[in-house]
Amino acid sequence: MNRRPLLTYLDQAWNRLFRGRGRSEIPDIINWADINSCWPEVRKNVVAALRSGQVGPDYVEVLDLPKNTVAVRPIARLTVHDRLIYDTLAFSIAELVEAQLRDSVYSARWGDNGESFWSPINSWVSMQKRGVQMLSETPFQLARTDVVSFYEHIDIETLAVDIQATGASTWVTERLITYLRMFQSSSHAWGIPQGPDSSAILANLYLLPVDEFVHRSHFKYLRYSDDMMIFDTEGEALRNSLLEINAILRSRRLSMSTTKTDIYDEAQAVSQLENLEKDAINYGIKIREVGAEERLYKLFLGAIEGKQVDRDIKFALFRMGNLRDDRALPWALRHLKESHHLAVELIKYLECFPERLPAVTRAYVSTMHQAAGHKYDSLEQRILQAATRQKIRSPEIRDAAWAILANKNKSSLPREFAARYLGKVSSIADGQLLRREYEHESDVNVRRALLVAMYEARSVSRPLLERLAQSNSRLMWVSRYLLGSPVVPLPR
Repeated sequence: MNRRPLLTYLDQAWNRLFRGRGRSEIPDIINWADINSCWPEVRKNVVAALRSGQVGPDYVEVLDLPKNTVAVRPIARLTVHDRLIYDTLAFSIAELVEAQLRDSVYSARWGDNGESFWSPINSWVSMQKRGVQMLSETPFQLARTDVVSFYEHIDIETLAVDIQATGASTWVTERLITYLRMFQSSSHAWGIPQGPDSSAILANLYLLPVDEFVHRSHFKYLRYSDDMMIFDTEGEALRNSLLEINAILRSRRLSMSTTKTDIYDEAQAVSQLENLEKDAINYGIKIREVGAEERLYKLFLGAIEGKQVDRDIKFALFRMGNLRDDRALPWALRHLKESHHLAVELIKYLECFPERLPAVTRAYVSTMHQAAGHKYDSLEQRILQAATRQKIRSPEIRDAAWAILANKNKSSLPREFAARYLGKVSSIADGQLLRREYEHESDVNVRRALLVAMYEARSVSRPLLERLAQSNSRLMWVSRYLLGSPVVPLPR
Protein backbone atom coordinates (compact mmCIF):
# COMPACT_ATOMS: atom_id res chain seq x y z
CA MET A 1 0.00 0.00 0.00
CA ASN A 2 1.41 3.37 -1.00
CA ARG A 3 1.91 5.50 2.10
CA ARG A 4 0.83 8.80 0.59
CA PRO A 5 -2.66 7.72 -0.60
CA LEU A 6 -3.39 6.19 2.79
CA LEU A 7 -2.61 9.42 4.63
CA THR A 8 -4.36 11.50 1.99
CA TYR A 9 -7.59 9.54 2.29
CA LEU A 10 -7.37 9.53 6.08
CA ASP A 11 -6.99 13.31 6.22
CA GLN A 12 -9.87 13.69 3.81
CA ALA A 13 -12.04 11.41 5.96
CA TRP A 14 -11.31 13.53 9.03
CA ASN A 15 -11.97 16.82 7.22
CA ARG A 16 -15.37 15.59 6.06
CA LEU A 17 -16.29 14.38 9.54
CA PHE A 18 -15.10 17.48 11.37
CA ARG A 19 -16.63 19.96 8.95
CA GLY A 20 -20.02 18.41 9.45
CA ARG A 21 -20.75 16.36 6.37
CA GLY A 22 -22.05 12.93 7.17
CA ARG A 23 -22.62 13.53 10.87
CA SER A 24 -25.70 15.77 11.00
CA GLU A 25 -27.86 12.75 11.79
CA ILE A 26 -25.68 11.94 14.79
CA PRO A 27 -24.37 15.27 16.07
CA ASP A 28 -21.58 15.46 18.61
CA ILE A 29 -21.99 17.30 21.91
CA ILE A 30 -18.85 19.39 21.32
CA ASN A 31 -18.49 19.11 17.53
CA TRP A 32 -15.44 16.84 17.90
CA ALA A 33 -13.38 19.69 19.36
CA ASP A 34 -11.46 17.19 21.50
CA ILE A 35 -10.44 15.06 18.51
CA ASN A 36 -9.48 18.14 16.52
CA SER A 37 -7.24 19.40 19.32
CA CYS A 38 -5.43 16.05 19.45
CA TRP A 39 -5.61 15.24 15.75
CA PRO A 40 -1.91 14.39 15.16
CA GLU A 41 -2.06 11.70 17.87
CA VAL A 42 -5.48 10.42 16.81
CA ARG A 43 -4.21 10.23 13.24
CA LYS A 44 -1.14 8.29 14.37
CA ASN A 45 -3.33 5.73 16.16
CA VAL A 46 -5.58 5.24 13.12
CA VAL A 47 -2.57 4.76 10.83
CA ALA A 48 -1.12 2.21 13.26
CA ALA A 49 -4.41 0.28 13.31
CA LEU A 50 -4.62 0.29 9.52
CA ARG A 51 -1.06 -0.96 9.15
CA SER A 52 -1.50 -3.68 11.75
CA GLY A 53 -4.74 -4.91 10.20
CA GLN A 54 -6.70 -4.43 13.45
CA VAL A 55 -9.48 -2.59 11.73
CA GLY A 56 -12.83 -3.95 12.84
CA PRO A 57 -15.17 -2.24 15.29
CA ASP A 58 -15.55 -4.06 18.62
CA TYR A 59 -19.00 -2.58 19.22
CA VAL A 60 -21.48 -0.62 17.15
CA GLU A 61 -24.41 1.30 18.60
CA VAL A 62 -27.41 1.35 16.27
CA LEU A 63 -29.69 4.35 16.70
CA ASP A 64 -33.26 4.30 15.40
CA LEU A 65 -33.86 7.69 13.80
CA PRO A 66 -37.42 8.59 12.72
CA LYS A 67 -38.15 8.22 9.02
CA ASN A 68 -41.76 9.33 9.34
CA THR A 69 -44.26 9.49 12.20
CA VAL A 70 -44.03 5.76 12.91
CA ALA A 71 -41.16 4.19 10.92
CA VAL A 72 -37.47 4.42 11.79
CA ARG A 73 -34.19 3.89 9.99
CA PRO A 74 -31.22 2.33 11.79
CA ILE A 75 -28.12 4.52 11.77
CA ALA A 76 -24.79 3.00 12.83
CA ARG A 77 -22.93 5.07 15.39
CA LEU A 78 -19.24 4.33 15.07
CA THR A 79 -16.44 5.65 17.25
CA VAL A 80 -14.33 8.33 15.56
CA HIS A 81 -11.47 5.82 15.32
CA ASP A 82 -13.64 3.18 13.65
CA ARG A 83 -15.35 5.70 11.38
CA LEU A 84 -12.02 7.05 10.14
CA ILE A 85 -10.74 3.55 9.40
CA TYR A 86 -13.89 2.74 7.44
CA ASP A 87 -13.88 5.99 5.49
CA THR A 88 -10.17 5.73 4.70
CA LEU A 89 -10.50 2.22 3.30
CA ALA A 90 -13.64 2.99 1.31
CA PHE A 91 -12.19 6.25 -0.05
CA SER A 92 -9.15 4.21 -1.18
CA ILE A 93 -11.33 2.32 -3.69
CA ALA A 94 -13.63 5.24 -4.57
CA GLU A 95 -11.85 6.13 -7.81
CA LEU A 96 -11.94 2.48 -8.93
CA VAL A 97 -15.70 2.34 -8.30
CA GLU A 98 -16.18 5.72 -9.96
CA ALA A 99 -14.51 4.43 -13.12
CA GLN A 100 -17.23 1.78 -13.41
CA LEU A 101 -20.17 4.15 -13.02
CA ARG A 102 -22.10 5.56 -15.95
CA ASP A 103 -23.54 9.04 -16.26
CA SER A 104 -26.95 7.65 -15.29
CA VAL A 105 -25.81 7.23 -11.65
CA TYR A 106 -26.01 10.37 -9.51
CA SER A 107 -25.32 9.16 -5.96
CA ALA A 108 -21.89 9.14 -4.26
CA ARG A 109 -20.04 10.39 -7.29
CA TRP A 110 -16.38 11.10 -6.70
CA GLY A 111 -15.40 14.55 -7.98
CA ASP A 112 -13.67 15.07 -11.32
CA ASN A 113 -10.46 15.83 -9.47
CA GLY A 114 -10.75 12.57 -7.55
CA GLU A 115 -10.66 14.37 -4.24
CA SER A 116 -14.23 14.81 -3.06
CA PHE A 117 -17.88 13.88 -3.48
CA TRP A 118 -20.34 15.83 -5.49
CA SER A 119 -22.88 17.56 -3.28
CA PRO A 120 -25.68 15.04 -2.50
CA ILE A 121 -28.43 17.66 -2.68
CA ASN A 122 -27.14 19.10 -5.95
CA SER A 123 -26.77 15.60 -7.38
CA TRP A 124 -30.36 14.70 -6.52
CA VAL A 125 -31.66 17.91 -8.09
CA SER A 126 -29.52 17.33 -11.17
CA MET A 127 -30.99 13.86 -11.57
CA GLN A 128 -34.53 15.23 -11.33
CA LYS A 129 -33.75 17.90 -13.94
CA ARG A 130 -32.23 15.33 -16.26
CA GLY A 131 -35.39 13.23 -15.99
CA VAL A 132 -37.55 16.22 -16.82
CA GLN A 133 -35.36 16.98 -19.82
CA MET A 134 -35.70 13.43 -21.16
CA LEU A 135 -39.48 13.55 -20.78
CA SER A 136 -39.64 16.86 -22.62
CA GLU A 137 -37.70 15.39 -25.55
CA THR A 138 -39.58 12.06 -25.86
CA PRO A 139 -43.05 10.99 -24.60
CA PHE A 140 -41.61 8.31 -22.30
CA GLN A 141 -43.43 6.22 -19.78
CA LEU A 142 -41.60 5.77 -16.47
CA ALA A 143 -40.89 2.68 -14.37
CA ARG A 144 -39.78 3.48 -10.85
CA THR A 145 -38.59 1.20 -8.05
CA ASP A 146 -36.29 0.94 -5.08
CA VAL A 147 -35.01 -1.69 -2.63
CA VAL A 148 -36.46 -2.65 0.72
CA SER A 149 -34.07 -1.61 3.56
CA PHE A 150 -31.26 -1.48 1.03
CA TYR A 151 -28.17 -0.97 3.22
CA GLU A 152 -29.38 -3.46 5.81
CA HIS A 153 -29.78 -6.24 3.27
CA ILE A 154 -26.51 -5.90 1.38
CA ASP A 155 -24.86 -9.31 1.65
CA ILE A 156 -21.30 -8.90 2.93
CA GLU A 157 -19.91 -12.01 1.24
CA THR A 158 -21.36 -10.96 -2.12
CA LEU A 159 -19.98 -7.46 -1.58
CA ALA A 160 -16.58 -8.92 -0.65
CA VAL A 161 -16.33 -10.50 -4.12
CA ASP A 162 -17.26 -7.14 -5.67
CA ILE A 163 -14.60 -5.33 -3.63
CA GLN A 164 -11.92 -7.80 -4.73
CA ALA A 165 -13.03 -7.34 -8.35
CA THR A 166 -12.31 -3.59 -8.27
CA GLY A 167 -8.61 -4.26 -8.71
CA ALA A 168 -7.69 -2.47 -5.49
CA SER A 169 -4.61 -3.72 -3.67
CA THR A 170 -4.91 -6.82 -1.52
CA TRP A 171 -3.80 -4.64 1.40
CA VAL A 172 -6.93 -2.48 1.08
CA THR A 173 -9.44 -5.15 0.10
CA GLU A 174 -8.52 -7.52 2.93
CA ARG A 175 -8.87 -4.78 5.53
CA LEU A 176 -12.11 -3.41 4.13
CA ILE A 177 -13.70 -6.87 3.98
CA THR A 178 -12.49 -7.65 7.49
CA TYR A 179 -13.99 -4.39 8.71
CA LEU A 180 -17.39 -5.15 7.16
CA ARG A 181 -17.47 -8.67 8.55
CA MET A 182 -16.63 -7.42 12.02
CA PHE A 183 -19.21 -4.65 11.73
CA GLN A 184 -21.90 -7.22 11.07
CA SER A 185 -20.82 -9.44 13.96
CA SER A 186 -20.24 -6.65 16.49
CA SER A 187 -23.89 -5.84 17.11
CA HIS A 188 -27.38 -6.56 15.81
CA ALA A 189 -26.58 -4.43 12.74
CA TRP A 190 -26.98 -6.02 9.32
CA GLY A 191 -25.44 -5.19 5.98
CA ILE A 192 -23.21 -2.11 5.84
CA PRO A 193 -23.25 0.96 8.11
CA GLN A 194 -25.97 3.46 7.34
CA GLY A 195 -24.89 7.09 7.60
CA PRO A 196 -21.29 7.35 6.34
CA ASP A 197 -20.59 8.52 2.79
CA SER A 198 -18.35 5.46 2.49
CA SER A 199 -21.37 3.19 2.46
CA ALA A 200 -22.79 5.05 -0.53
CA ILE A 201 -19.61 4.18 -2.47
CA LEU A 202 -20.06 0.50 -1.63
CA ALA A 203 -23.77 0.71 -2.46
CA ASN A 204 -22.92 1.91 -5.96
CA LEU A 205 -20.51 -0.99 -6.32
CA TYR A 206 -23.20 -3.45 -5.22
CA LEU A 207 -25.72 -2.21 -7.80
CA LEU A 208 -23.35 -2.29 -10.78
CA PRO A 209 -25.05 -5.45 -12.21
CA VAL A 210 -28.37 -3.57 -12.33
CA ASP A 211 -26.75 -0.59 -14.05
CA GLU A 212 -25.10 -2.88 -16.59
CA PHE A 213 -28.33 -4.73 -17.40
CA VAL A 214 -30.24 -1.50 -18.01
CA HIS A 215 -27.42 -0.10 -20.15
CA ARG A 216 -27.22 -3.23 -22.29
CA SER A 217 -31.00 -3.19 -22.72
CA HIS A 218 -30.73 0.35 -24.16
CA PHE A 219 -33.23 1.92 -21.77
CA LYS A 220 -32.92 5.48 -20.61
CA TYR A 221 -32.10 5.23 -16.94
CA LEU A 222 -31.40 7.30 -13.82
CA ARG A 223 -30.36 6.09 -10.39
CA TYR A 224 -29.67 7.70 -7.04
CA SER A 225 -28.60 5.01 -4.57
CA ASP A 226 -31.39 2.41 -4.78
CA ASP A 227 -33.98 4.79 -6.26
CA MET A 228 -34.17 3.67 -9.91
CA MET A 229 -36.03 5.22 -12.83
CA ILE A 230 -36.28 3.54 -16.24
CA PHE A 231 -37.73 5.36 -19.27
CA ASP A 232 -39.24 3.87 -22.42
CA THR A 233 -42.14 4.46 -24.79
CA GLU A 234 -43.49 0.93 -24.31
CA GLY A 235 -45.12 -0.11 -21.05
CA GLU A 236 -44.54 -3.83 -21.68
CA ALA A 237 -40.82 -3.21 -22.16
CA LEU A 238 -40.71 -1.40 -18.85
CA ARG A 239 -42.56 -4.23 -17.13
CA ASN A 240 -40.08 -6.74 -18.50
CA SER A 241 -37.19 -4.58 -17.29
CA LEU A 242 -38.61 -4.47 -13.77
CA LEU A 243 -38.97 -8.25 -13.72
CA GLU A 244 -35.35 -8.68 -14.77
CA ILE A 245 -34.12 -6.11 -12.27
CA ASN A 246 -36.07 -7.92 -9.58
CA ALA A 247 -34.30 -11.16 -10.49
CA ILE A 248 -30.90 -9.47 -10.37
CA LEU A 249 -31.67 -7.93 -6.99
CA ARG A 250 -32.90 -11.26 -5.64
CA SER A 251 -29.64 -12.93 -6.72
CA ARG A 252 -27.86 -10.35 -4.56
CA ARG A 253 -30.12 -10.98 -1.53
CA LEU A 254 -32.18 -7.83 -2.10
CA SER A 255 -35.93 -7.33 -2.46
CA MET A 256 -37.69 -4.82 -4.67
CA SER A 257 -40.16 -2.62 -2.80
CA THR A 258 -43.69 -3.56 -3.88
CA THR A 259 -45.17 -0.30 -2.55
CA LYS A 260 -42.70 1.87 -4.48
CA THR A 261 -42.62 -0.05 -7.73
CA ASP A 262 -44.92 1.13 -10.50
CA ILE A 263 -45.16 2.20 -14.12
CA TYR A 264 -46.43 5.69 -14.92
CA ASP A 265 -47.86 6.96 -18.18
CA GLU A 266 -46.53 10.10 -19.87
CA ALA A 267 -48.53 12.56 -17.79
CA GLN A 268 -47.86 10.74 -14.53
CA ALA A 269 -44.16 10.50 -15.35
CA VAL A 270 -43.87 14.27 -15.52
CA SER A 271 -45.58 14.67 -12.15
CA GLN A 272 -43.15 12.16 -10.62
CA LEU A 273 -40.20 14.33 -11.53
CA GLU A 274 -41.29 17.86 -12.21
CA ASN A 275 -42.68 20.34 -9.74
CA LEU A 276 -43.39 23.47 -11.68
CA GLU A 277 -44.96 25.12 -8.66
CA LYS A 278 -41.82 24.83 -6.54
CA ASP A 279 -39.61 25.92 -9.42
CA ALA A 280 -41.79 28.99 -9.92
CA ILE A 281 -41.74 29.82 -6.20
CA ASN A 282 -37.97 29.46 -6.04
CA TYR A 283 -37.50 31.70 -9.04
CA GLY A 284 -40.00 34.22 -7.74
CA ILE A 285 -38.22 34.47 -4.40
CA LYS A 286 -34.88 34.84 -6.16
CA ILE A 287 -36.03 37.80 -8.26
CA ARG A 288 -38.22 39.16 -5.43
CA GLU A 289 -41.34 38.80 -7.49
CA VAL A 290 -44.51 40.20 -5.96
CA GLY A 291 -46.66 37.34 -4.66
CA ALA A 292 -43.89 34.74 -4.44
CA GLU A 293 -44.01 34.68 -0.64
CA GLU A 294 -47.77 34.23 -0.73
CA ARG A 295 -47.43 31.26 -3.08
CA LEU A 296 -44.84 29.77 -0.72
CA TYR A 297 -47.21 30.15 2.24
CA LYS A 298 -50.04 28.63 0.21
CA LEU A 299 -47.81 25.64 -0.55
CA PHE A 300 -47.14 25.25 3.17
CA LEU A 301 -50.84 25.37 4.00
CA GLY A 302 -51.58 22.74 1.37
CA ALA A 303 -48.82 20.52 2.77
CA ILE A 304 -50.18 20.51 6.33
CA GLU A 305 -53.81 19.94 5.37
CA GLY A 306 -55.14 16.40 5.15
CA LYS A 307 -52.32 13.90 4.70
CA GLN A 308 -49.15 15.75 5.59
CA VAL A 309 -46.67 16.13 2.70
CA ASP A 310 -43.29 16.16 4.42
CA ARG A 311 -41.17 17.18 1.43
CA ASP A 312 -43.31 20.28 0.85
CA ILE A 313 -43.18 21.21 4.54
CA LYS A 314 -39.37 21.01 4.47
CA PHE A 315 -39.27 23.07 1.27
CA ALA A 316 -41.55 25.74 2.70
CA LEU A 317 -40.11 26.01 6.22
CA PHE A 318 -36.54 26.42 4.99
CA ARG A 319 -37.50 29.30 2.71
CA MET A 320 -39.98 30.89 5.10
CA GLY A 321 -37.28 30.92 7.76
CA ASN A 322 -34.82 32.63 5.42
CA LEU A 323 -37.51 35.18 4.57
CA ARG A 324 -38.38 35.59 8.28
CA ASP A 325 -41.98 34.79 7.45
CA ASP A 326 -43.45 33.84 10.83
CA ARG A 327 -46.84 32.62 9.60
CA ALA A 328 -45.82 28.97 10.08
CA LEU A 329 -44.82 29.59 13.70
CA PRO A 330 -48.15 28.60 15.32
CA TRP A 331 -48.17 25.28 13.49
CA ALA A 332 -44.48 24.59 14.15
CA LEU A 333 -44.83 25.36 17.86
CA ARG A 334 -47.78 22.98 18.20
CA HIS A 335 -46.50 20.09 16.10
CA LEU A 336 -43.03 19.33 17.44
CA LYS A 337 -44.18 16.00 18.87
CA GLU A 338 -46.69 15.08 16.19
CA SER A 339 -44.13 15.79 13.46
CA HIS A 340 -41.12 14.61 15.45
CA HIS A 341 -39.48 13.16 12.33
CA LEU A 342 -39.23 16.77 11.06
CA ALA A 343 -37.71 18.06 14.31
CA VAL A 344 -34.51 19.26 12.62
CA GLU A 345 -36.42 21.38 10.09
CA LEU A 346 -38.95 22.64 12.66
CA ILE A 347 -36.27 23.71 15.12
CA LYS A 348 -34.18 25.40 12.43
CA TYR A 349 -37.26 27.38 11.45
CA LEU A 350 -38.03 28.34 15.06
CA GLU A 351 -34.44 29.52 15.53
CA CYS A 352 -34.95 32.07 12.76
CA PHE A 353 -37.07 34.08 15.22
CA PRO A 354 -34.94 34.78 18.33
CA GLU A 355 -37.44 37.43 19.45
CA ARG A 356 -39.96 34.62 19.95
CA LEU A 357 -37.72 32.67 22.32
CA PRO A 358 -40.23 32.69 25.22
CA ALA A 359 -42.86 31.03 23.01
CA VAL A 360 -40.28 28.61 21.65
CA THR A 361 -39.19 27.72 25.20
CA ARG A 362 -42.80 27.01 26.19
CA ALA A 363 -43.15 24.74 23.15
CA TYR A 364 -39.97 22.87 24.07
CA VAL A 365 -41.22 22.41 27.65
CA SER A 366 -44.66 21.23 26.53
CA THR A 367 -43.16 18.82 24.01
CA MET A 368 -40.73 17.38 26.55
CA HIS A 369 -43.64 16.74 28.92
CA GLN A 370 -45.63 15.02 26.17
CA ALA A 371 -42.66 12.88 25.10
CA ALA A 372 -41.71 11.80 28.63
CA GLY A 373 -42.18 8.09 29.17
CA HIS A 374 -42.52 7.37 25.43
CA LYS A 375 -40.07 6.49 22.67
CA TYR A 376 -39.09 9.92 21.36
CA ASP A 377 -35.34 9.73 21.96
CA SER A 378 -34.41 11.61 18.80
CA LEU A 379 -36.91 14.41 19.46
CA GLU A 380 -35.69 14.83 23.04
CA GLN A 381 -32.10 14.93 21.86
CA ARG A 382 -32.87 17.61 19.27
CA ILE A 383 -34.73 19.79 21.77
CA LEU A 384 -31.93 19.51 24.34
CA GLN A 385 -29.39 20.28 21.63
CA ALA A 386 -31.37 23.37 20.59
CA ALA A 387 -31.94 24.50 24.19
CA THR A 388 -28.19 24.30 24.82
CA ARG A 389 -27.38 26.15 21.61
CA GLN A 390 -30.02 28.81 22.28
CA LYS A 391 -28.84 29.19 25.89
CA ILE A 392 -32.31 28.53 27.29
CA ARG A 393 -32.35 28.29 31.08
CA SER A 394 -35.58 26.54 31.96
CA PRO A 395 -36.29 24.71 35.25
CA GLU A 396 -38.71 22.43 33.42
CA ILE A 397 -36.20 21.48 30.73
CA ARG A 398 -33.59 21.03 33.45
CA ASP A 399 -35.85 18.56 35.28
CA ALA A 400 -36.57 16.71 32.04
CA ALA A 401 -32.83 16.55 31.31
CA TRP A 402 -32.15 14.98 34.71
CA ALA A 403 -34.88 12.39 34.09
CA ILE A 404 -33.43 11.53 30.67
CA LEU A 405 -29.87 11.32 31.99
CA ALA A 406 -30.97 8.96 34.75
CA ASN A 407 -32.89 6.67 32.40
CA LYS A 408 -30.38 4.02 31.31
CA ASN A 409 -33.02 2.37 29.12
CA LYS A 410 -32.71 5.26 26.69
CA SER A 411 -30.17 5.33 23.88
CA SER A 412 -27.00 7.22 24.66
CA LEU A 413 -27.51 10.25 22.39
CA PRO A 414 -30.36 12.02 24.29
CA ARG A 415 -28.59 11.23 27.57
CA GLU A 416 -25.39 12.86 26.27
CA PHE A 417 -27.24 16.02 25.29
CA ALA A 418 -29.06 15.99 28.61
CA ALA A 419 -25.67 16.01 30.36
CA ARG A 420 -24.40 18.83 28.13
CA TYR A 421 -27.48 20.94 28.87
CA LEU A 422 -27.16 20.34 32.59
CA GLY A 423 -23.53 21.39 32.50
CA LYS A 424 -24.53 24.72 30.95
CA VAL A 425 -27.35 25.51 33.41
CA SER A 426 -25.98 23.86 36.53
CA SER A 427 -25.97 25.04 40.11
CA ILE A 428 -23.26 24.05 42.62
CA ALA A 429 -25.43 21.12 43.70
CA ASP A 430 -25.94 20.02 40.10
CA GLY A 431 -22.19 19.86 39.62
CA GLN A 432 -21.80 17.41 42.47
CA LEU A 433 -24.72 15.32 41.22
CA LEU A 434 -23.17 15.19 37.75
CA ARG A 435 -20.02 13.77 39.30
CA ARG A 436 -22.08 11.12 41.05
CA GLU A 437 -23.73 10.22 37.73
CA TYR A 438 -20.29 9.94 36.16
CA GLU A 439 -19.12 7.52 38.84
CA HIS A 440 -22.09 5.21 38.23
CA GLU A 441 -22.24 5.47 34.43
CA SER A 442 -21.06 2.57 32.24
CA ASP A 443 -21.70 3.99 28.74
CA VAL A 444 -18.46 5.59 27.54
CA ASN A 445 -20.23 8.15 25.34
CA VAL A 446 -22.35 9.36 28.25
CA ARG A 447 -19.26 9.40 30.49
CA ARG A 448 -17.55 11.67 27.95
CA ALA A 449 -20.57 13.99 27.97
CA LEU A 450 -20.59 13.99 31.78
CA LEU A 451 -16.91 14.97 31.88
CA VAL A 452 -17.72 17.97 29.67
CA ALA A 453 -20.74 18.81 31.84
CA MET A 454 -18.67 18.56 35.04
CA TYR A 455 -16.02 20.79 33.46
CA GLU A 456 -18.59 23.45 32.55
CA ALA A 457 -20.14 23.15 36.00
CA ARG A 458 -16.66 23.65 37.53
CA SER A 459 -16.92 20.36 39.39
CA VAL A 460 -14.37 18.17 37.63
CA SER A 461 -11.09 17.55 39.43
CA ARG A 462 -7.84 18.11 37.60
CA PRO A 463 -6.33 14.87 38.96
CA LEU A 464 -9.22 12.92 37.37
CA LEU A 465 -8.60 14.54 34.00
CA GLU A 466 -4.85 14.01 34.29
CA ARG A 467 -5.32 10.34 35.13
CA LEU A 468 -7.68 9.81 32.21
CA ALA A 469 -5.41 11.78 29.88
CA GLN A 470 -2.64 9.28 30.54
CA SER A 471 -4.88 6.24 30.07
CA ASN A 472 -5.67 4.25 26.95
CA SER A 473 -9.42 4.70 27.37
CA ARG A 474 -11.72 6.48 24.93
CA LEU A 475 -11.91 9.31 27.47
CA MET A 476 -8.24 10.13 26.89
CA TRP A 477 -8.84 12.67 24.13
CA VAL A 478 -11.60 14.65 25.83
CA SER A 479 -9.59 14.73 29.08
CA ARG A 480 -6.53 16.11 27.31
CA TYR A 481 -8.72 18.69 25.62
CA LEU A 482 -10.36 19.83 28.87
CA LEU A 483 -6.99 20.14 30.61
CA GLY A 484 -6.30 23.01 28.22
CA SER A 485 -9.15 25.04 29.81
CA PRO A 486 -10.99 25.58 26.51
CA VAL A 487 -14.23 27.39 25.82
CA VAL A 488 -16.20 24.34 24.75
CA PRO A 489 -18.16 24.91 21.51
CA LEU A 490 -21.93 24.59 21.54
CA PRO A 491 -23.45 21.69 19.61
CA ARG A 492 -24.46 22.66 16.08
